[in-house]
Amino acid sequence: MLRVTRLGHQHTGWLKSLLALNPCENVYLIALLEVTGTAQMGSPAGSLLGVFDGDQPVAAYWVGGNIIPVAATSGTNQALAQKLNADGRYSCSLIGSREIILDLHSRLNWGRPRGVRDRQPLLAISSDPLIEPDEAVHLVTVEQLPAVFSASVDMFTNEVGFSPIESGQSSYLARVRNIIRGKNCFARISDTLPQGGPVRRWPATDQAEQVLFKADIGIRAPRIVQVQGVWVHPDVRQQGLGAAGMAAVVAQTRAAGHPTVSLYANDYNEVALRMYTRVGFEQVGTFATIMY
Repeated sequence: MLRVTRLGHQHTGWLKSLLALNPCENVYLIALLEVTGTAQMGSPAGSLLGVFDGDQPVAAYWVGGNIIPVAATSGTNQALAQKLNADGRYSCSLIGSREIILDLHSRLNWGRPRGVRDRQPLLAISSDPLIEPDEAVHLVTVEQLPAVFSASVDMFTNEVGFSPIESGQSSYLARVRNIIRGKNCFARISDTLPQGGPVRRWPATDQAEQVLFKADIGIRAPRIVQVQGVWVHPDVRQQGLGAAGMAAVVAQTRAAGHPTVSLYANDYNEVALRMYTRVGFEQVGTFATIMY
């Protein structure tokens, strides 16, 4: 009979080897393990649970704001779901390999989710980009926070379906500020369009300089990063700016010592997927995300 309990320090080697089998899928926990140095992870942000067959762990799940599975099966999902249903919902999202996430979702009695992204191509590139990078894309400074914050709010709202500042902006503003301070935000910011002429004062309506392209390093591990928060100003979409901007992110990230750049996108966003293909990204898996 499978049982669920927290992993211990003695399981660190097992976990490290398991994560290395699929670094693009497991980048979040690879980064977390790099910080903690142990499989015995637990904090107010979440805990790493193991599913055990006897004394041997056979799967792991990060359970916090997000639930992220590693080496999960329908059997380990059932064992975890029993615990999650008994404990009650406190996580916001399920994220991971499509079949596993949809199976886990079907076993939970958490009610109707806020959103379901049931097919998200997982993409990666481990070579130089296929197209010329945009030399105007750079790491954002804190002084550029107002423009980037407005673009980040628009990106989140369109992607997730609700505004991150509908209950106040302090928390999300702090998050964007921390991304910038961590040197994890790349952008092209200008008061003029690439073809000339002023940029429309949107979404940062109170200033001339606007974000034309942005992308964040959402997760950073020693040899792989995951890009999140990609956004292109509506007035310059489908003009090649996004592809050139992503090429710049790839080139600069690889030059900084991270040979693989990964991300995942919704399958219905065909424009974005074509853009990533132009840069040189290839599909290495399929994710799903369930949002509560």
